[in-house]
Amino acid sequence: MDTWETTYTHVLRGPDPVLRWISATGAQPTLQALEAADPALRARFEDELGTALRAAYPEHPYGTPLAFRRVFAVATRV
Repeated sequence: MDTWETTYTHVLRGPDPVLRWISATGAQPTLQALEAADPALRARFEDELGTALRAAYPEHPYGTPLAFRRVFAVATRV
């Protein structure tokens, strides 16, 4: 088995770029469940999460850097 880790640095642009990024990936199931339960709850959650993400990932003149860690594994059966 061979495993390795790589961190890709993406420079995101636009309003709330990290929120937009995770809304299309890992946060999507949570956001969909909130939408199904109560659209106002999803909106409130996105507002609060967006505020936290803007603080954690500040915008720079060139964009907002996001380090995206990936772990890869390859196994060979003998």
